[in-house]
Amino acid sequence: MADTKLNLVQKLAKIRAISDVVSKEKRGYNYSYADITTILANITAGMKKYGVSLIPSIVPGTSEVVQNVVVNTKFDKTGKAYDNTVTEMLVKADMVFKWVNDEDPNDTIEVPWFVTGSQTDPSQALGSGLTYCTRYFLCNYFQIAQSDSDVDTYRSKQKAAEASEEKTIAEGLIEQFDVILKQFLADNPTKTDEVKKFISKFAKNANYLAIKEPALASKLLEDFQNTYLTKKGA
Repeated sequence: MADTKLNLVQKLAKIRAISDVVSKEKRGYNYSYADITTILANITAGMKKYGVSLIPSIVPGTSEVVQNVVVNTKFDKTGKAYDNTVTEMLVKADMVFKWVNDEDPNDTIEVPWFVTGSQTDPSQALGSGLTYCTRYFLCNYFQIAQSDSDVDTYRSKQKAAEASEEKTIAEGLIEQFDVILKQFLADNPTKTDEVKKFISKFAKNANYLAIKEPALASKLLEDFQNTYLTKKGA
């Protein structure tokens, strides 16, 4: 049972002590950290044990929904450039997290905070924003180190997927170039040094197989064709 003699500050200190023990489960990057789900489970268990409630609220008049449209240039498998438009809804608002002593509702602590979220659907943006906002608030309030956040993990995986896609497209273009180049040199062996110098403008030491960017691979293929294959008598 909760100690009725403890005020809210003392109860939060007890919860922080529980969280601090959990935060030493793992180590990395010269500091201790714990899995976020374990942290939250122990914090909520401590709140229940010591009779503490947390009431989050959005400050009236501060919420804002903004549509963000981002256009990125991408390349299809043939090397043709196209615009990839991504539309997301950015939701943001000021918040207040209010700690309440269940045994004395007048014993409270209010902490100003901020929420922001971005998704294609505004309701999802708000929902994910509130989820991450609460997690970050608890970890920062109790000064608990984390190995990573769900958002960072998501973004890194997203970037890895995009990089993998671009690498695949670039490799396809380079394969096309490799076939064209070898046939051209077979027909024009005296131009080997000249072609090597030309390719060196796109890749160090003319190592075109190392090109991983679709834009660069597409440019190499296009310029080579315009320079050598469209010339009469080449």
